[in-house]
Formats: sequence, structure tokens, C-alpha cells
Amino acid sequence: TTAAPTTEKPAGPAEVKNPDTIVRYTIGDAKNLDPADSYDTASWEIVTNVYDTLVTVKGSDAVTIEPNLATDWSVSEDGLVWTFHLRKGVKFSNGNDFTADDVVYSFDRVITMNSPESGCAWILSQFLRVGDTVKVDDYTVELHLEKSFGITLPCLVTAVASIVDSDYVEAHGGVQADTENEFMKENPMGTGPYMLESWTRKQEIRLVKNPNYWGGWEGKHVSNVIIKIVEEPSTRILALKNGDADFADIPTANIEDVKDAPGVRMELGPSPNVTMLHIQTKSENTFMADPAVRKALCYCFDYEATIKDIYNGYAIPLPGPIPKGFPCYESQYEYRYSLDLDKAEEILDAAGFTKNEDGYRFDGKPIRIYYNAGNEERAKMSMMLQGNLAKIGVISQVMADSWPSLLHRMFGTTDWDVMYCGWAPDYIDPDNYIFSFCASADIGGDIYNTGWANERVDELLTNAKFESDLTKRCEMYREAWEIIIDDPAHIWACQPQHVHFEREWVHGYEYNPCILWRYYDYYKE
Repeated sequence: TTAAPTTEKPAGPAEVKNPDTIVRYTIGDAKNLDPADSYDTASWEIVTNVYDTLVTVKGSDAVTIEPNLATDWSVSEDGLVWTFHLRKGVKFSNGNDFTADDVVYSFDRVITMNSPESGCAWILSQFLRVGDTVKVDDYTVELHLEKSFGITLPCLVTAVASIVDSDYVEAHGGVQADTENEFMKENPMGTGPYMLESWTRKQEIRLVKNPNYWGGWEGKHVSNVIIKIVEEPSTRILALKNGDADFADIPTANIEDVKDAPGVRMELGPSPNVTMLHIQTKSENTFMADPAVRKALCYCFDYEATIKDIYNGYAIPLPGPIPKGFPCYESQYEYRYSLDLDKAEEILDAAGFTKNEDGYRFDGKPIRIYYNAGNEERAKMSMMLQGNLAKIGVISQVMADSWPSLLHRMFGTTDWDVMYCGWAPDYIDPDNYIFSFCASADIGGDIYNTGWANERVDELLTNAKFESDLTKRCEMYREAWEIIIDDPAHIWACQPQHVHFEREWVHGYEYNPCILWRYYDYYKE
């Protein structure tokens, strides 16, 4: 991923507000702060600042693996044994020592718990089993793999691979198979630079510096972080303009109004993030299980208007699950769907979903469309889709959920038909997209709980995961893409650009799609 260029303006005369505190205004609250069952950007923002992983990525470079809690590592010639030497003298924020026991405990815990709420455990369980992480001595661990796995290190960068204090967890519920730890969801404690000070649901999260942090506090760092959850865009915009916010999420519709504001800096560049609509195939609206209905939905979405009018041109088309800039992107060789309401009606009529005497399909049963409150782009896409569905005799309901509620609905229920969501990469590899979205839940995929499954796709994506020949891998993805597109459980809306706003007094921010916020690196002056 290339670094996003920064547009610099001369620093204004404004006095720096709260120089030892970073304040960020965002749209969604965290849901779960236990790294073993946390799988959304709002939660990972906290997890990645409270906990550490063995290895990491730094700055804008999402590919080069750097030391973190591990100082160095090696792998056997056959790729089956990874050896990590651990950093000595590291303490958790409660004062406990970090040792190899905590690494073994953390990885085994993820696999045993099996992330009952979020499904994130697949990131480790795709190459590790309980017992595969072995303590050699207090500061050396080995991973014993069943077969060589080329993206082992990138997977260990992710938040699910965070190291917890085994004594702390055991004192607060321990580990139970396929069961959440309610205490750990709200009481994170790690070796990272910050500690959770307070969490007022749907309002704000406060972090304070960890005095035991092994990286130290010499140099330029902030001691406090405040993350405010504000769904109303005008409030976020005002906070950024008047300096109450150092960072703020700004809708694309308001970019032109904000980018030249005094004291504000805008950063723009490519991003591997994608925006999608997920279609629930196990809905109580049983017609959603029919591929014809889902194909018709794909023809009811206005892809061009989404990019031009909703994202104001700050996005590019997305032909399938693999984003532009990734290997095998070209396997998705065409944009199969476009807005075509006549085609949508033709498909539904042919499948027997004709209009009743009142002019409605599905006997007037509404398709339920959900998006996260505060996300202006998804709100507009929802209303646009609703309007197009009405033109072909399909009733729909558009509903906004808070971010945690939306995730609970998606991960834990089938009480929805269409849901808007996005994806930021866990690691820089096409597997993280196409397998996560399109493999079945039975083999660790279907992260959005659509209920869709195809045996041939599972076979192709599993083989591709372990295929070292890129040409062969792309061929597998191409065959899988043909099936996925013809029997859709997702609408590939677009690939938005990275758009970032900050006050000019903030320094040190670099966009990294795998670790979005690294507050220890930022300072104000």
C-alpha cells in the first residue's frame, strides 16, 4: 500500500489546544475490547493501543514486518517451525512480567474461545491449533505448523494475536471453550502504550499512558487520548474547525467545505478499504435465499451514482472482493453488474416473483436494509436503493443501528436482509478479502454471516490460501469469482479513497490500513 500524500498548508497562528491530549471525533462506539473476540475497527482502535503483538508494521508500510514483543525470529527450511525470541524486561500495565507463558496462553485462548461473537479466531486457527504454540524457555516460543503457511507473520500483526496477561485473565473468568469472557470485553489490560481509563458507552472512551510501557515516554508523545462518539456530522465538522477535535471523521459530501478551513490539514490517497452490501440468505424472508432475488438486487444498485454523487468521486469501482492494488485483482476481469431495473424485473418475473394485484412483489413483504447510524454515505446509498426497489414493486425498510447494535445484529442474528458494511484489511493479501467474505462459515469464512456457502468455492479458496505459485492462485480466484458473481451474497459497491482530516498542530500521523490508529506516534505542537 502506497503512502497517502499530504497536502500541507502554512501553520496557522492558533494556539494548540490540550497539547498533551489527542481528541478524535468518530461515528461509532467500540463493541468488544477483548482481542480474542474483537473484530471491528472501532474496537481494534482501542485494542491495538492497549495491547501489543509479537510483530507489527510501522508508519505507512503495511507489508514490512517489524519487531515488537518479539525482537527477532526465524523459520525452519520446511516452513513448519517458527521460532520467536521475546523482548525481556517488558511488564504489563498492572506490573506483571511478560514471558513466553503469556504467548502460549494468548494463542491457545483465541483458538479455544473460538470468538463466539465476532468470528475473528479464524485468523489464527487457519494455521494454529491448541498446543501448536510451544514454550522453549521464558523468552523463546515456537509455532509448530501442520503445513507451511506463507502469511504467518502478517496474521500475527493483527489485533487477535495480541498478548494478554495469563494471570490477569485467569483471575477474571479464565478461558472457556466457545464462550465469551464478559470481564475482558470491558477491562482490557496489556503491555501497550496506553491503558483504558474510562468507557462511557455511546459517548466517549478515554485512554491514559501506561507508565510501565517498554517503549518509554522520552521524546514526543501524548499522555491522553479521548475518542468521542458523535453521529451528527455537523458536530464533528464544527469540532474540527474550532480545534476541539484533533482528528474527525468527515463525510465525503462535506469534504469541499472542510478541506480549506484554517488550521485544518487534509490527506488524500489510495486505500485497500472496500464498501459492500451483504445479503442475508437465511433470512425469515425466505425469498432472499433464491439466487435470482439476489442477482436482481445487484441490478438495483446504482454503482455510478454511488461513486459520483455519494462519494463525490472519492472512490473507484469494485468488480469483486479483491481490491485494486492487490495481487489477482485482474482475476475479476469485468464489472458484471450495473444499474438495470428492466433486467432486475426480468429476472424476478422469470423466477416467479411477479407483482400481485397491488403491484408489489413478495406479497408486499419488505426487504430490511440496515446501515450504521452516523455514516452519511451508507445512509444515502440505502435511500437510493430503496427508491430503485420501489420502482420494480419491491417494498423495503431502511433502518439505522448504532455501530455495536449493527454488529450484534450481523454477527449474532439473521434478523436482516441487506446490510451495509466496509472492510479494512487484517493483512495485505487477497486471501484476507475473498476467503473472509466468500468462504463458508464451516471453514472459517463468511465473516458477515450471510449464510452463503458453495463447496467448490470452499475448495478453491482453501487451496489458494496455501498455493505459493501466484499464477495458479489467481486462476483459482478467477474460477471462484465466476461462481460468487453468478450466485451473489454481496453487492460490491466501491473502493473508497483514504480521506483523512486533522488539525495542523498534529504531527506523526501516517495512514496504515492494517493499524489505523497508533496514538503513541502522535504529538501536538
